[in-house]
Formats: sequence, C-alpha cells, structure tokens
Amino acid sequence: MRDLLDTTPTSAPAIDLSPSAQIISASRRTDIPAFYTPWLLQRLREGFVDVANPFNPRQVQRVALRPQDVIAIVFWTRNPRPLSPHLDWLREQGYRFYFQWTLNRYPAPLEISGPYWRRVVEAFHEFARRLSPGHLQWRYDPILFSNITPPEWHLENFAELAEQLRGVTRRCYVSFTDFYRKTRRNLDKLDSGLRYVDPDVQQQREFVRNIQKIAAANNIELYACCEDHLLEVPGIRKARCVDIEIIGQLYPEVRRQVPVQSTRSQCGCVQSKDIGAYDSCLFRCTYCYANANFETRSLPRFKKHDPNSPMLIP
Repeated sequence: MRDLLDTTPTSAPAIDLSPSAQIISASRRTDIPAFYTPWLLQRLREGFVDVANPFNPRQVQRVALRPQDVIAIVFWTRNPRPLSPHLDWLREQGYRFYFQWTLNRYPAPLEISGPYWRRVVEAFHEFARRLSPGHLQWRYDPILFSNITPPEWHLENFAELAEQLRGVTRRCYVSFTDFYRKTRRNLDKLDSGLRYVDPDVQQQREFVRNIQKIAAANNIELYACCEDHLLEVPGIRKARCVDIEIIGQLYPEVRRQVPVQSTRSQCGCVQSKDIGAYDSCLFRCTYCYANANFETRSLPRFKKHDPNSPMLIP
C-alpha cells in the first residue's frame, strides 16, 4: 500500500490524541470545502461544532474539533479550491486530513452547476504537489447509465479522466446509482427526455471489468463502494472511504484502532462523526442522494447559513 500512497516514512513518534478523539467526516451530507470553508475554519479556530441529528433536529450534539480531538478529517468534495489557501494553516495547527474527491464530468441536466472539469483536474494536480497523491482519493461515483450516458460514453469519459489524473491519485472509488425515491423523483421530473437504466449485476460486473483495465493502465486501483458483488471482478478492492489504514499510512504517528461502522449496506467505513447537513449543497446534481429539492430545500437552507454559527445550518 505504501507505494500507492506516496507519502511519509513508516515510523514516527506517536501523537498525544485525547481518549475521545474521532475521525471527522466533512461531509457526506454536503460539500463543506466548496461552500462552507469560512465556517469550517471558524469552527476549527473555536475548537467545536454543533451538529443536529438529521432525523431529529432538536437533538444537537457538540463535537470537539481541537487538533488533539481529531484523528483526521475526511473531506468529501467536488471542489476543494476554497481550502487551497488554508492547507498550510491546517497542517501547522496539527490537523490531519485526506480527500474523497468526486469527478464525473456528467453533462447537463445531470450536473447543472458543478465545477468545470478541467479546473478540477488542475486542482488535483495542485493538491497532489502540495500534499501527495495519497491524500487524494478520486470518486467516479455514482455511475448512472442513461440514454445520454450509456456504458460506451462512460468508458470514453473514464478513460480520459483517468489519463488526466495519472500520477496525482492512486485510487478510484466507484458505485452504481441507488435509485432512492427522491433520486427517481428528481430524475423523472427532468424535461430533457432522460431515460435512465438500472443495470443488473452482470452488466455492472462487465462494465467494471472494462474500467478496471483502464484504471490499471494509469496506475490507479479501483475500489467498489457498497457494491460487494463487484469484488468478484479481478483487481477490484472493497472500499473503505473513511479508512483508518489510509490515515495510518499518511500519518504514521496516529496509533488508533477504529471500529467499522457502516453507513449503509455493504459499507466498509470505520466510525466517524459527520458535521454536515443534508439539503444544503448548491451543485444541483440531479442524481444526488443528499438533496431532496434544490428550489424548496437546499437554496432556502443555504440562505440561513451563518459563517459564525456553531451549526452549519441554524
């Protein structure tokens, strides 16, 4: 694994973490780096954040964010550029982190206001120079088959992106779209004539077999996220997106065992605390699991955001 992460020596003095230190997920629920970096920095300076239970908003938990209380931060993002001026500060303060970084390059109407893909590739290269390729985990996720994005389109798209990211990432995490009720609703209301397809297991395995070869040719390993049936394909590994092993490889001074705590079926992630909020992202990806409706939910909630509040969305 070490040659895949391209990072620091295998031994380092252990750091003095508090007994209650935990991994912070920032965030599966929204893109904190893209839209809420000033708020995040303020929370880190003050050393805590208040997080509402997404299923019971009256239930609020205070989460410690001092460096000694944080094993590492996992940033989930499409655009971490707002964090770029602050990377050195994060490291100087003693924060450890890595990125789960989505780049799909879907056409409209599937991605309406996402960052321009070439700028994203440029940012990958910048962050890899400043950190390491091991800090950047590429997410080609979720894979959506449709009349405008058939398997052939994905093969060409994935091949070009993998070539562009060669040398600046060592892992790619993939999964196929889960058609939750809100996902189907958002896709069905499009006026573009989109027709989506839910591929069977065999079709998924055949597709992943093809992109695994493309990934391998670009020195990228493929990881299946919550898709254990894909592990039968040679060269596919089980994804642990929040992964204490990655943290230990990037930061050998970390000496912690963290139990697995799945967030959904077949998830391999270890225990973490998510500090984000659903229905607060502005990227308007039609297939998104974390946003029910942009006009009636995400945008009004974003307008309530206060960068100085202990809670992301008061």
